[in-house]
Amino acid sequence: MDREDLKTGIQLLIASKREGDYWDFKEEHHSNKADLLHDIICMANNRADRDGYIIFGISNDFEVMGLEGDLNRRNQQNIIDFLRAKKFSGGIRPIIELKSLYIHGKELDVLIVKNSTDTPYYLTVDFPERGRTVRANHIYTRVGDTNTPINESADINHVEYLWKKRFLLNRPPLEQIHKRLDNKEEWKSEGDTYYNVYNPEFTLQLRDDEDFGRPEFYSYLMMNESTSYGSLIVSCFGTTLYNQQFVVLDGGRYLTVIPKWGFIGNQFRWEETYAYKYFIKGNLDYSLHLFLLSEDNHEALWARDHLYSGIIIYNSELERELFEEFLNQNEELIIEAMEKDKDSYNWLKCSEDLEKQDVARKIKTGMALKGLLKEFRSHLRQETLM
Repeated sequence: MDREDLKTGIQLLIASKREGDYWDFKEEHHSNKADLLHDIICMANNRADRDGYIIFGISNDFEVMGLEGDLNRRNQQNIIDFLRAKKFSGGIRPIIELKSLYIHGKELDVLIVKNSTDTPYYLTVDFPERGRTVRANHIYTRVGDTNTPINESADINHVEYLWKKRFLLNRPPLEQIHKRLDNKEEWKSEGDTYYNVYNPEFTLQLRDDEDFGRPEFYSYLMMNESTSYGSLIVSCFGTTLYNQQFVVLDGGRYLTVIPKWGFIGNQFRWEETYAYKYFIKGNLDYSLHLFLLSEDNHEALWARDHLYSGIIIYNSELERELFEEFLNQNEELIIEAMEKDKDSYNWLKCSEDLEKQDVARKIKTGMALKGLLKEFRSHLRQETLM
């Protein structure tokens, strides 16, 4: 993750005004090293199965305070040396990285505790300091926004999870398939079925749907609005683990799973609802969407770009939640953005006027929201949320 992506991600966490299962806020660096060690171990053993963040310079009210005058401030090498001197089981220590960021004109430190399968991390010798002791053979973790207390050990179900993670037993087949989709060269196709060469029991099967149904609005963003549908079935040993609809766009030139629906406003009154389509980077649908793209097919790439012109691609689920919350509080911005679209949409080849109105409204909504999301992200980068 580059610095700008990290900065945007941290700004979203601050904007959420809560702590979570992989992030924690501190107003200052730890004055007690036992507390620092405890927090690092909890984050290294987090249940979110991802990098953890300890963010310094944020008050208990989630205000950006900065670290000016923090006498306990440490640099990355200080923390690495501190961990290296501790007696961890098997000699395996958490891997950390410390980044400094400027947000709202204030400097923050983000201690990144790297995700790994070396869990559970725990000490074999007590580490005490000023009345606080990180205990030997105690396994600490983080569940939700709460760390295991320093004088206790995690509940047995959480300990079992961490051992399963070490031996790769915690990932169900669907999650394993999802991870393997990133390496497209691992997959071979036979007709309408893909199978993984290392785990042939993992398969993706495309089944056409003879009942094509009415094209969705993004079909009209293509050169050819002709559209067909089918089912993408993700299986292990013939057992269906996931079933998602796919769409063939632009007269057969482009294949993708369908984006999800999102709604802004009153979902029970059409004239007060803004419906749009989206993907979220990193989730299964988005990974399947990327997997199905033929990157050496210029016509497919052209159609993909036209699809993107009318839908949203979020960087995370948190970004979707915050953006939708922002829009629900500022619906007038959607109206203003849509009014700027002067296209008559007479070129739409719909069979009925009501269908044409619906398609035109959804295209306008998608394009308006794309512009608003760009502004929303820009304000985050400028350290001021709209």
